[in-house]
Amino acid sequence: MAKDQLTARERIAKARINLLTDYPFFGSIAMHLVPREVSEEESNTYGLKTMAVDMYGNLMFYPPWVTAQSDVTLKCGVAHEVMHVTLKHLVRIGSRQAQTWNIAVDAAVNEILSHSFTIPNEWVRIQKMAGKSSEEIYDWIIKNAQTYKCPKSGGFDSHIFGEDKGKKGTSDDSNGSRNSPFFKPGQTPVDVPRVVKEAYNFAKSQGKLPGGIDRMFADILNPVLDWKDILRKFLVSVIPHDFSYVRPSKKSYSTGFYMPMVKRENIELCIGVDSSGSISEKEYAEFLTEILSMCRQFESLKATVLVCDAAIQRVEEITEQFDPYSIQGRGYGGTSSLPVFKWIEEEKNNDIKILVYFTDGYIDIPSKDYPFPTLWIVTAKGRTEEVDKMANATVVKIPALEGRDEDDY
Repeated sequence: MAKDQLTARERIAKARINLLTDYPFFGSIAMHLVPREVSEEESNTYGLKTMAVDMYGNLMFYPPWVTAQSDVTLKCGVAHEVMHVTLKHLVRIGSRQAQTWNIAVDAAVNEILSHSFTIPNEWVRIQKMAGKSSEEIYDWIIKNAQTYKCPKSGGFDSHIFGEDKGKKGTSDDSNGSRNSPFFKPGQTPVDVPRVVKEAYNFAKSQGKLPGGIDRMFADILNPVLDWKDILRKFLVSVIPHDFSYVRPSKKSYSTGFYMPMVKRENIELCIGVDSSGSISEKEYAEFLTEILSMCRQFESLKATVLVCDAAIQRVEEITEQFDPYSIQGRGYGGTSSLPVFKWIEEEKNNDIKILVYFTDGYIDIPSKDYPFPTLWIVTAKGRTEEVDKMANATVVKIPALEGRDEDDY
């Protein structure tokens, strides 16, 4: 069927299907959007002359504009709206001026799309701000207001922040009807983490994953786990306990009732410490301070620290007098975890509940399996490729102090 024989709604449907085939990451997410054709009255009321999207995934389109565009431009337009939703531009506006924020986020999105699509000349681009976050672009536009001429249209599309068209920047409220005039009862905000993960896996399986997506959505695709929470939960789950009335709980005396005392069996925990020179003394101290704190929380926990490079250099039990700052990197040439596993096998007969190993990841690992789990704690600048290969292991990477701002685009 020729282009001019298709209705505007049919052309939007065609654009979404073509995206799914040609650009599966954008197409997969586009399938979660709900196309809504706007009337002439709605177009005038909300200033919607091209396309728009809201936080609920409503994809609004103005029929006269749609019918005038090429298939290529429509595909790019739908992908443009997809990125506004996934990057949460509609809820990041804060108290910023809506029209300027519109330009900033459009510039950020168009820069991203330019690596996959041919961006129409009339769509806003700010080359000197390529790779910058939407917030940075917004600040740059404000700072350079006298020399930078903002597009008269305010950007390619319209952004629905609320019925007041974003004058106050409000965009997140339990009452969806206030946030978007296109809200329908029962709608909920788009589940961005879920749709991004689905789209990522689908595009990857097709071999068509856009460049830079891994970094752009790193917080969703590779969420940072807290090793302290993981270890605490594990310890609580493995420390066995029973009850006894032989020695009632002292805490129950004041209530007038005798409650049983909780009996907890002593368990052993081993701490492997990679003495690589690339790990700072501060990192050693912070890690061991947390371990010491946990040992104090669990009376039945016995922990042994093993400092190792190519061989075990130091073995020390964690007691009340243990000084975390006494463990320092020695800068030896090679690092291997094999001596630690061998020590546990020979000295403990593998009878420990868990081995927690602090390392930069540049380390040899055993080729055979062990009956106890290993929790690898990898430094921010370390690598995980090697330790990820080990069976019965959990790998957690400590985030860098400076971190990556989640509002990067």
